[in-house]
Amino acid sequence: MYSDNKLVLQIISLLKQFGIKRIVVSPGSRHFSLVHSLEADNSFSLYSVVDERSAAFFALGMIQQTGDPVAITCSSGTACMNYGSAIVEAFYQKLPLLILSSDRPLELLNQLEDQMYDQLSTFTNCTKYQGQLREIKTDTDEWYANRILNEGLLELNHHGKGPVHLNIPFTSHRNDTFSNTSLPEVRKVSLRRADAPPEMWIEASTRLNNKRIMIICGQSVPLTDRFKKAIDRFCECFNVIILTDKISNLHHPKAIYNVPAILSSLRWEDKANLIPDIVISIGGNYIFNNEMKALLRPAKIPHWQVGYEDKVCDPFRTLTEIFEMGEAFFFEQLSSTGIATHQNDYEEAWKKISCQIPIPTAECGELYAIGKLLTNFPENADLQLANSCTIRMAHFFPTNDSIRINCNRGVNGIDGSMSTAVGFAAANSKATFLIIGDLSFFYDMNALWNRHLSKRIRIMLINNEGGAVMYAPINREMRKTLPTHIAAGHTTSAQGWVESLGFQYIEASSKDEIDKGINILTDLSIEHPILLEVHSTTVSDINAMQDFTSSLYHPSMSEKIVNEVKNIAKKAIRVIKQ
Repeated sequence: MYSDNKLVLQIISLLKQFGIKRIVVSPGSRHFSLVHSLEADNSFSLYSVVDERSAAFFALGMIQQTGDPVAITCSSGTACMNYGSAIVEAFYQKLPLLILSSDRPLELLNQLEDQMYDQLSTFTNCTKYQGQLREIKTDTDEWYANRILNEGLLELNHHGKGPVHLNIPFTSHRNDTFSNTSLPEVRKVSLRRADAPPEMWIEASTRLNNKRIMIICGQSVPLTDRFKKAIDRFCECFNVIILTDKISNLHHPKAIYNVPAILSSLRWEDKANLIPDIVISIGGNYIFNNEMKALLRPAKIPHWQVGYEDKVCDPFRTLTEIFEMGEAFFFEQLSSTGIATHQNDYEEAWKKISCQIPIPTAECGELYAIGKLLTNFPENADLQLANSCTIRMAHFFPTNDSIRINCNRGVNGIDGSMSTAVGFAAANSKATFLIIGDLSFFYDMNALWNRHLSKRIRIMLINNEGGAVMYAPINREMRKTLPTHIAAGHTTSAQGWVESLGFQYIEASSKDEIDKGINILTDLSIEHPILLEVHSTTVSDINAMQDFTSSLYHPSMSEKIVNEVKNIAKKAIRVIKQ
């Protein structure tokens, strides 16, 4: 019988799937649940070696002889420390030694618990990977354990071989039960390399036939000629839609750019037509990350990731395949085994909704100013966007394909947006525009105190006297009386600072003033830096953005009926209480 401990079941299931058959066991009680479950499975060969130092070297000998990974497991405390010499040797010999150390839960560290020290960091500089597991109490715990286990086991043979350390917590080793007669089918993440045999590509291509394929393209994937040809051919062979945003700078006829607005508009009937059969992700972060997770996670769609940097990136919690290669090569290989077809009803379904999304209108304020600038943006100029409301609102408006757009979206911080734009402009022969909010601007105001400031930099500063995005999760009634500390309210103007640095300063509070200011800002014949400061308020700006996204959603008849029934029920309950 196997243990009823879900973490133990995950470990054993993945050990089998990754082909790790030999386990060297040193005595102790902390790892009882794991060892007893291993003993119940004939797939494993267990070797008992009392001295942990000797046990680890014993495992090295088996690796040297077989070439296969071997696992070692021990109890907690100094038992793990005794593995040290062999782990260092495995690191420099490049031998795939898997260390499965047992431990108490991490929160008990340095609390005078018996047989406990910081086991995970002990071998940091002589292991390829260190993974701290945690007990499985929730679905998120289970997903996390599966991800860490896959990540660690992949590293045993990834970019060269070497030792991997997984630290396993056990609250109690006395009360475990053993009633499982079989292992669960847990997810294994497979790593595909560029030198994979033709049979792998044929099998992968076959899995895409007659499937609705969603390609999600994030930042940092330049659309080279080779990549564009590969994407073109792939779209000829398969039923594909490409979802992207402005900062990916991937301009393709089959790409959808107003994804955030589309996802805000979807009724539940629409989702069935738009959910794919397979998701392929390339590049880094993208603006519609949270909305896409909300769409795809419940559907449990298989996810293929192109590119790999030693971390399993699993935003939809359904990752099954990692293709460690360039994007162009990936699409070329799949297309070479596919048959061209003109069937692309999936693209049509997305584009039908995309075309119905209106361009927002606003009386004044941030939404109006950003829309006015983007719809009058000079061709072949460059645009830098700051985070928060700025980048969200920018995605509601179309832009010319000649415009290159960047944003510090790696971690989505507000710090350094202007410094990045100034550095970009210093190395740029074209005009560089920056749209930025007031908190981002004043946080980074020293960016303009720079001797390398370009004469062709143009800044539109949205000064709504605080961080409007902080108000987004809060209802409108609370926004009226909310303390200014939440959004760092202020009454500061940029005028004195930027004029002292040689900027032409323009101030705008009305629609006419914004229009006139943007006419000057976009006049590329002017050879000095310009800043347009648009004055507004946090509450009006966040309300305008939410009014637009709310207007996109139109409930279906069935939803209207359900909502009406709910309202009738609420009224009845109020009457009964009275």
